[in-house]
Amino acid sequence: MVGLEIGSGHPEGVPAVRVRKIGGRTELVAAGFLELPGELPLEPQAPGVPTQTWTLPRAFQAPYAALAVTSPQGYLRHIAGPGDEEAENKHIPFRTVTRSFGPDLPTLKAGLPEYQAVWAATRLPEGRPPTACSLQVSAAAAINTFTASPLFQTLPDTTLILFAFAGYTSLVAFHGAKLVLYREHPVGYGHIRTAISNEMRIGTELADSVLQDTFIDPIPMIEPVLKPLFRQVEISSDYLLRRRNCQVQQFFLCGLPSGAKYWASIFSRAIPQPLKTFHPFDGLLKAPRADPLPADIPAVEPYLMTALGAARAALEDV
Repeated sequence: MVGLEIGSGHPEGVPAVRVRKIGGRTELVAAGFLELPGELPLEPQAPGVPTQTWTLPRAFQAPYAALAVTSPQGYLRHIAGPGDEEAENKHIPFRTVTRSFGPDLPTLKAGLPEYQAVWAATRLPEGRPPTACSLQVSAAAAINTFTASPLFQTLPDTTLILFAFAGYTSLVAFHGAKLVLYREHPVGYGHIRTAISNEMRIGTELADSVLQDTFIDPIPMIEPVLKPLFRQVEISSDYLLRRRNCQVQQFFLCGLPSGAKYWASIFSRAIPQPLKTFHPFDGLLKAPRADPLPADIPAVEPYLMTALGAARAALEDV
């Protein structure tokens, strides 16, 4: 199974990860960024627009493909019930899917504009591998990296994980194997980069180097940005305890390109608990003759996380 993240906007290309399952073990076959034509449309296209199909490099030509779509119009959220207001724009049709984790838990709903779903699904022509078999919103695909990991099977009763993206952070709580809470807060690592850039008068592309350096303490610059996010974590934890009788016992962070130790330091002052880093590629075996693989997977795993999650989720269903 190959996972592709469409709409990521990554300068190196489309994030792609190929995995396979042999004898109950999941192996990493290939990972990287692919130069593929076209960009995810942000409005419906006029009829007759030529379709650009994709031919993947041989290393990524798995039998099937799972597509994760990163779109400002897509969403993942809880709904209270059948009468709950829709999040999508009523002027364009949406493709939606819902999942219930229990009779006493709110339903989780994902949605994507139909025209974007069609565009993504028609990138891979029929008759040559891979064949598209799964379409996911990126926020849901990222969660799959956690639920498919060996770590997930060893966790205590209630766990909360923060998935950091450039423009937001999602808060996801599990009680056992059940997803009991999903929330999004509009602070992501892009806001951290902007805060450092504004304070130090440097380009945002240099902000990560400040977080990796030991000569400058960035905490005074980033703490005001992170405090509202961690307040939401505190509110969510309190909600789980009062309304669900679930006390969060572990907190994890995933998807951060740099500065995890500073996030953890600020977190421990706001909430007297450690914030551990979850690495999506941990526990994946490297397949014999795996090629190509990035030389430094931890450095690129935040950008490949969604593609990996899409592939792992679909691999379980094939």
